[in-house]
Amino acid sequence: MIPQNPITPDLIASCWTAGGNADARGGKTPCPIDLRLRIEAAAKAGWTGFGLLHADLIQARDTMGYPALRRIFDDNGIKHVELEYLLDWWATGERRAASDQVRADLFAAVGPLNAMHLKIGPGILAGPVESEVMRENWAQLCEQAAAQGTRVAVESAPYSYFPTVDSIVSLVSDVDHPSGGLLLDIWHVYRSGMDYATMAKIVPRESLFAVELCDAKATVMGSLFEDTINQRELCGQGDADVAGYIRAIDQIGFDGPWGVEIISNAHRARPLNEALSLAYQTTEACFNSARG
Repeated sequence: MIPQNPITPDLIASCWTAGGNADARGGKTPCPIDLRLRIEAAAKAGWTGFGLLHADLIQARDTMGYPALRRIFDDNGIKHVELEYLLDWWATGERRAASDQVRADLFAAVGPLNAMHLKIGPGILAGPVESEVMRENWAQLCEQAAAQGTRVAVESAPYSYFPTVDSIVSLVSDVDHPSGGLLLDIWHVYRSGMDYATMAKIVPRESLFAVELCDAKATVMGSLFEDTINQRELCGQGDADVAGYIRAIDQIGFDGPWGVEIISNAHRARPLNEALSLAYQTTEACFNSARG
């Protein structure tokens, strides 16, 4: 494990950053690279946090078991574990039944893995959903998280039911549950058109549970969803002003570990060690620029 730069906080390699050539379109299949190798490579590159997709989680549960996985994390200095990704938490019928199974699986892993939070998705905009339905289901999810001794962090996305930061702030603030908070992902903020100064003014410090970094080109390639899963850039390699985003988050007062979520065709094509090292080094350079 490389020495920690005092300017750089603890960094979490998201499930996609450390996912090798995993299929990002639906997130239904585990990464083809052995999980132990990925954790060891992440630690060697400097990461102290690691993200697990639901499919990876279930594969690990059914093969090595959660106690063995937790020992691998501990042996490699991984202090922060995050689990993802819950969608359709407001839905009904078959969609809700599938979502509830994912929810149960994620919650069951929290204790054995000492997971810091669960990442919650805002969904891809389809049929209308009443805002009160969203609030009621978010409140229920927060209550369940509290009972499991963890927290849930929901993000906005410009193609979703919560397209902007202020829309997701409204949900979290209206419900006002201590176990429910915000995940601010730079890609979604940048693509929504919100400037970082405005973001910093409207986000309550106590509600900010998680932050994620990547970069993006100014031009969207394909649909917004296609762009987010195929064209994200390494930090500092695009047009999203990562250093400016870091300064805005610092202004809010966030002091937890920072996630890095690189999802792209280019990143999936890189060898694992190279991918994790490049993602760490480019992120570190942005913190040096923002805080140095």
